[in-house]
Amino acid sequence: MIGDETWDEYMARRLQEPEYAAEHAVGRPFSNLALNVWSLRETKGMTQRQLAEAAKMKQPRIADIERDEANPTLLTISRVAFALGVTASQLLAEPDEAVMANARAVVEARVATWSPRRRRALGLLDEAEAQPEPAAAKRRRKVA
Repeated sequence: MIGDETWDEYMARRLQEPEYAAEHAVGRPFSNLALNVWSLRETKGMTQRQLAEAAKMKQPRIADIERDEANPTLLTISRVAFALGVTASQLLAEPDEAVMANARAVVEARVATWSPRRRRALGLLDEAEAQPEPAAAKRRRKVA
């Protein structure tokens, strides 16, 4: 992106390039699949392991799909769709913004319950939380 260009402006500019537009069109269903599987799974309160079991596959396969690092077969897409209670075409469609927003809220609420130590280890603390704990507070905590 250049300067104050928004994401939408950047994408509109890039999509004017025929080579980029072709790559984007080919890869779009896989990106949609990744976002839809993740957001539906989170919204339904399922772990990757639970989804994998329901879809009769292994958890790393679900992780690959959610990271957009898989080239799943139609059978795999159908199994995942059935396990999530949607159709295969819904998994490949443009992500529903309401479902995405709900999934983000679910994840943010879960992360908020994690200890500062865990959030720090994952790089999820905001600036105020990320400040190191004073040494005196650390000593007090160890004694108590």
